[in-house]
Amino acid sequence: MDGTAARQILAELPDRISDVIKPFARQTPHHPALLQGDVTWTYGDLSTIVASTAVTLADYGVRPGDRFMIVSENCLARAALLFATSEIYAWSVVVNPRLSDREIDLIRGHSGARRVFYTIEVSEGARQHANRHGAANVALPGLGTLGIGPLNEQTEPEPVETDPSRQVAALVYTSGTTGNPKGVMLTHRNLLFSARIMGTQRGPADKAYCVLPISHIVGYSGILLASLMVGATVQLVPRFDPAALVFAIANDGITLIFGVPAKYQRLPEYKTVAGIEKLPRGKLRRLAVAGAPLDVALKSRIEAEFGLPLSNGYGITECAPAIAGARAETPRSDDSVGSLIAGIEARLVKPGAALSRRARSASYTSAVPTSCGDITAPPR
Repeated sequence: MDGTAARQILAELPDRISDVIKPFARQTPHHPALLQGDVTWTYGDLSTIVASTAVTLADYGVRPGDRFMIVSENCLARAALLFATSEIYAWSVVVNPRLSDREIDLIRGHSGARRVFYTIEVSEGARQHANRHGAANVALPGLGTLGIGPLNEQTEPEPVETDPSRQVAALVYTSGTTGNPKGVMLTHRNLLFSARIMGTQRGPADKAYCVLPISHIVGYSGILLASLMVGATVQLVPRFDPAALVFAIANDGITLIFGVPAKYQRLPEYKTVAGIEKLPRGKLRRLAVAGAPLDVALKSRIEAEFGLPLSNGYGITECAPAIAGARAETPRSDDSVGSLIAGIEARLVKPGAALSRRARSASYTSAVPTSCGDITAPPR
């Protein structure tokens, strides 16, 4: 993709992440948008619930420019709260309830969250954190019973920007592998551009399996936003279970799977334990992996099992997250993460520099669109 095409995409992006569902709420209101268990929200349902939830947030004192924290596993309520936060120009701070008490408290304090909501019906971890923080259990229309934390009277809202490239949509905290989790301010334009690029080959007939946490950037932008931007369906799954995934592939019409290597590793292990001769392919048409180094032997095994290429990708939270990706139409047999996406420039550095193994071959900055060859892992 050249610079002209990238600029065209930027020109066509909506202003807010919550705007992505609105065209489909008008044009295909009965098409499934989100699923969780046996509950389905159509695009019409999602739009209505987001609008009412935005009013609810305002009623609970969440203002434009406030940070609004959501402690939740993947679920319908989490998605509605995320988009409702966008509607009132607040910043979502989506947090995994599996984090420790110290990490949750650190993020709550560092972000200056005005309110914290906890999806206590979906997650025992969220319930425990809600109890620690003195949250009240409240039944909310369309969302079920949530834990609602006390109002933070001391926090001050940030200014609301009219430019979507400057207005923050989400404060996403990194994993903290080099210290305490760090909050990354991602604008609506950051998230939407990356999601648009990652969702280029998706369409309304697709159904993405979203088990990667939405509290992490791949689940947030690469699965949820990228799929809803094209009118596709997202199946929200709180926790990974290989048996549940195999069942969904066989019976639920899943077409897209995104995972980390460890999750793909558990599929052949489950096959052996369950005594299955071959894993079902169902309607699968794309497999993608990111988040950790990919072992070539695992890649080959998964590709042989499903008869599909396993496309490797690389990104970081600060880039929302897409940096590079192997293309499904040009599959690779090695562990390359493919070529840079539009809008990313690479700078070669010495292999001995203090970078991780996967990032050692290049450093990245959001910049003007450019083209680059494949990025391969350097010699160990």
